[in-house]
Amino acid sequence: MTSLTEDFRTSLRLCAASISLVTACDETGGWHGMAVTSSGSLSMEPPSMMVAINHTASVHPVILRTGRFALNLMGEDRLDLLERFSRSDMRDQRFVPGEWTDAVGGVPALKDALSTHICSVVERHDFGTHTVFFGAVEDVILPRTDQATAPILWLNGARASVATPLTD
Repeated sequence: MTSLTEDFRTSLRLCAASISLVTACDETGGWHGMAVTSSGSLSMEPPSMMVAINHTASVHPVILRTGRFALNLMGEDRLDLLERFSRSDMRDQRFVPGEWTDAVGGVPALKDALSTHICSVVERHDFGTHTVFFGAVEDVILPRTDQATAPILWLNGARASVATPLTD
């Protein structure tokens, strides 16, 4: 017999999720970040995003203190970043010079992300092991003109891909 936790994890793996890099800047100008699948849009009015971050993640206290974060949606051509932002032993390799820029409020924005949402925290809610940060969108960066690149997806515990959307 499996446990509720195991069944819950298995059920979540059946849902494809895009991967974003949540990034933040601390009070000394240091950049922090991690890969997440637990983010998304919240409301069009006002424009807002949400992200759930584990209390043990290094970026968690930075967002708590500064009240700012960016969500950088990754394209399939940036798979190299996924490992760097998923492993704590690669933390010093995350922000390669030339790939990142200062966005509104100093948060790091990936120069060739599919999109970047710069947010200021307006509310937060602790639940279990995570804090859900609700952010008002202050800026949207759309640096890519190549819309043929699909976002990196995570499905069943591994990277997945989608076909190019059909047009009518």
